[in-house]
Amino acid sequence: MNCAMAGHGGLRWVLLLLWRLRRICMRLGLSVLWVESDSTLAIHCITKGGGPWHIQATIRHIRHLLALDRDNITHIYREGNQVADLLASEGWDRRCYHEYSSQDLPRRHRSLVQIDRFGLPTVRGL
Repeated sequence: MNCAMAGHGGLRWVLLLLWRLRRICMRLGLSVLWVESDSTLAIHCITKGGGPWHIQATIRHIRHLLALDRDNITHIYREGNQVADLLASEGWDRRCYHEYSSQDLPRRHRSLVQIDRFGLPTVRGL
């Protein structure tokens, strides 16, 4: 697989994750969504349009589910959201979809959520 295909494959996964996230929020009755992503390409495809032809259907589905005048999609560096980084790494290791409730969130995840909620800085371990 060349780098261009790998990049588009990663983009497709980010877009599918956003689509799934919005559907979960709708199911939970959450009407406003604020997405932070480290993929500037995914953000651009959703907010401005464009992107590779083979993911246009996914982009259309996301744009249909998101109300861009109500929902926010912003860029954040990967290091800026350690909760999302931890969940993404865990998802990669498991290779399957898993959904946590606030009651069964592991201790490490909960502590990072609390730190994030209070707006405290975190230091990434080496």
